[in-house]
Amino acid sequence: MRENLKNVRNRGLSLILAVVILAITILIPAPGAAAVTSSKIKIYNFIKLVVQAVDLEVDINSSNPYLTAALKAGIVKDGDFSDYSKYTTRTDAAVLLDRADEYLHGNTVDAGLLNTVLEERISDITKIAWGKREAVAKNYAKGFMKSYSNGYYIKSREFRGSEYMTAAGSENVISMLTNTKKRADLSPDGLVIRTTNLPDNADDYEYILACYPNSFYEMKFMYQRAKYYFEPEELVHYASPARFKDINFHGKDMQDILDKYQDTWMERLETNLQSRLNVNYKTIDNTWINTLRSSYTQYDDVTNDKRITDAIKDYIDVVKKNKIVIQSKVIAVEPSTLYKDMSYYVRVYVKFKVTYSGSKLTPEDLICGELIWMPELKKDTWFDGIYDIELGTINGSSDGSDYYVTDDSLQDYED
Repeated sequence: MRENLKNVRNRGLSLILAVVILAITILIPAPGAAAVTSSKIKIYNFIKLVVQAVDLEVDINSSNPYLTAALKAGIVKDGDFSDYSKYTTRTDAAVLLDRADEYLHGNTVDAGLLNTVLEERISDITKIAWGKREAVAKNYAKGFMKSYSNGYYIKSREFRGSEYMTAAGSENVISMLTNTKKRADLSPDGLVIRTTNLPDNADDYEYILACYPNSFYEMKFMYQRAKYYFEPEELVHYASPARFKDINFHGKDMQDILDKYQDTWMERLETNLQSRLNVNYKTIDNTWINTLRSSYTQYDDVTNDKRITDAIKDYIDVVKKNKIVIQSKVIAVEPSTLYKDMSYYVRVYVKFKVTYSGSKLTPEDLICGELIWMPELKKDTWFDGIYDIELGTINGSSDGSDYYVTDDSLQDYED
């Protein structure tokens, strides 16, 4: 009887010991054990995968060999984590990946791009702890985790730093430490480039962005709408966006001009559209007039400059008389669409809504501009469209600094 009771106790003790050993194995695996034990991955296991990918020297006799190696290399720092058995968040992964990448390749992120990503490309960056924001931005800029789309025409993406990494996702991004070809490609201004499901005319562009649908790219260029009485020659009579940098700019290299002034051109165009598509009869004033006027061609000639200013003032009379209110939701100006016809054009997407009182007004009455053709524009209804806006100058020896909006027409073509 006593012997049977002793056997039962021994079996119970053995079961308890087995459960404890199993728990320890799951929490911190032995050097030869599998790193992944669930769909989510613990911080220690993520560190182990990073250490293996970076090929750090590991002392297998250490109580925590992979953590020790990561601390020694600076991939993990004291105070990073209070509990290594917790699951790895996307922010945790970004910090570790950034340090591991710099251990392998050095700091490769351009300061200007980093600033753009921090200010414009990650919509929830303020939800990331302040001390980890730069690592998250670098992670994005290097193409490790390209984040989640906020929708077409939105030039920021959501990082979702508090979400947990999966085991498969961890292995994928960690493999990018050495296989850089797997990383996402970004445009010079930090937008994710896509390489699948491309528009039919993808060859007309240097790259295709994930935040724009194919319809944005497939709309005809002005030179494709024109009727020529001769055979037009590319780089002479026109240039697609893909070839725009190859054209001559008053005897100067176009790339040099773009490096200096492209941002200025885009800012003037965006100012123009933001002013024209955000109007309120209650608040419209001289500041609005001056802001809009600053985006148009500067003639430095009293007659011509006054002509443009007077046209804007005439529009204001219509706005106040009819209590016009225009509210924009999205204005997307895309510099990679720059192309040449007779002048330079930039493709934009806009989404806005118009309200007014009194008699029915035409689009030409509602929106300030030279030629406004929007047959489907309706009162109190969100309207969107894709347009090519002309940029130019009256200066035949321009250095590029004096390019403004020269034709602000917004036309919906039937093709």
